[in-house]
Amino acid sequence: MTFRDDVRVLITAGVLSLLSAIRAVWGHLSGARRPFVTLYMSPDSAILGREGGGPESTLADLVVTKVPALWPSSKFNSPWWLPSGDAHTIYSSIADFSTVDPIVYERKFLELPDRGIVAVDITPPLHSHPIAEGENVLFVAHGLTGGSHEAYVRAVLSRVTPDRPSGGLGFRAVVLNFRGCNGSPVVTPRLYHAGSSDDVRNVILWIYHTFPECRIYGCGFSLGANILTKYAGEEGEDCPLQGLVTLANPWNFVSGAGFLPSTILGRFVYRYVLGGALRALLHLHRRVFLEAAELPLSRARLEDVLSRRRRITLMQYDELITAPLYGFAGAMDYYAKISSSKVIPDIRIPCLAINSADDPVTGADSLPTDQVARSPYLVLAVTQGGGHLGWYERTADGRLRRWYVKPVEQFLAALAEYGGQQRRKPGIVLYGADFARQDGRDDVGFRVLSRAQSELVASGTETSKLFTGW
Repeated sequence: MTFRDDVRVLITAGVLSLLSAIRAVWGHLSGARRPFVTLYMSPDSAILGREGGGPESTLADLVVTKVPALWPSSKFNSPWWLPSGDAHTIYSSIADFSTVDPIVYERKFLELPDRGIVAVDITPPLHSHPIAEGENVLFVAHGLTGGSHEAYVRAVLSRVTPDRPSGGLGFRAVVLNFRGCNGSPVVTPRLYHAGSSDDVRNVILWIYHTFPECRIYGCGFSLGANILTKYAGEEGEDCPLQGLVTLANPWNFVSGAGFLPSTILGRFVYRYVLGGALRALLHLHRRVFLEAAELPLSRARLEDVLSRRRRITLMQYDELITAPLYGFAGAMDYYAKISSSKVIPDIRIPCLAINSADDPVTGADSLPTDQVARSPYLVLAVTQGGGHLGWYERTADGRLRRWYVKPVEQFLAALAEYGGQQRRKPGIVLYGADFARQDGRDDVGFRVLSRAQSELVASGTETSKLFTGW
């Protein structure tokens, strides 16, 4: 780029920032009297059974009485220098959170029925905190090309995994690093996509096999929120999760695909950032795809996407790579079939979803406010601000923290204290010495790789800490 181009970019960025700030101030003044959180729920909210009996409550009552962060009096003290959803969203990607909320994990590698491998990270580590009977386990699914290292994940785990005497909830957490992400190796020509609920099933089965008589709860972020919600709806009455909380779920990818290019930053920044992140992930693991004997897309197209110098949008990448790689007719067919909004009526576990009305990635029109009214197992909390996986606020002592941690912690604590009926666990059948499958499901299973096998896999894998923040 020339000096003139640099100046033009700087001027454009300055104008966009000014317009964003003016819009944010206007929105703040016009909405100052509105509550920060608006709750959407069914008038026929589900009655939650209790293990061993006792007074029962509806999901709506549980949220209203036990999650004060979502009360009408709840406040959000956003820093003055983060005046909009765009600002919160961008800050998540450019700020340094490397020393914030440190978490120590123990990693396991699981081989799956299709010979693919995923990495799961456990905290507290098993070697320092042996498995106890009846543990509460939080299963975590991260956002786009993220992993257990993400600051938005660590913010929650730093509050829920310490033991109760230390002020935490005493949960064990298991983070699934999706294929290709955060050092999760790629050994077959497959990564993951926004509807990859099949790998969730495999890891859930491993959790039940590893932690006797545990209760599993779910927590999903952005893309991972869509995957976990889709999983809960697909499983229906058989879903083994005790409850689920999601943050910044895109919900409706068809609606989101139309919204993203409708804003200035969406058209010129976000859709290229997201498309570029997926291409970077593919490029990182290109060898497995280029050397594959068979691929459902042409090698010429693959090489073109990998080698092209011009930027690529999210929809372009999904049209050229995602759709053919995973058997969809095109990008719009992919978006329609993997959107978790379509399975909302089938959810049968208590679910709290938290989204921001000023999310510049998904847009407010994708929020399923009408569907929630007909879904007894879902409560949707929509905040006035916070952006996409931002929600930064100032504390009384001047520290910066993420607001969403409070309702997540309070909801999980409420579910654990309530003691809902134990969900039906999937049956496990052992094949040989080390492979386990779900009873009646040959496509669901796992094999834990030995230390030697894990080290061999890890040594041939680059760490994919690519695009970060959301």
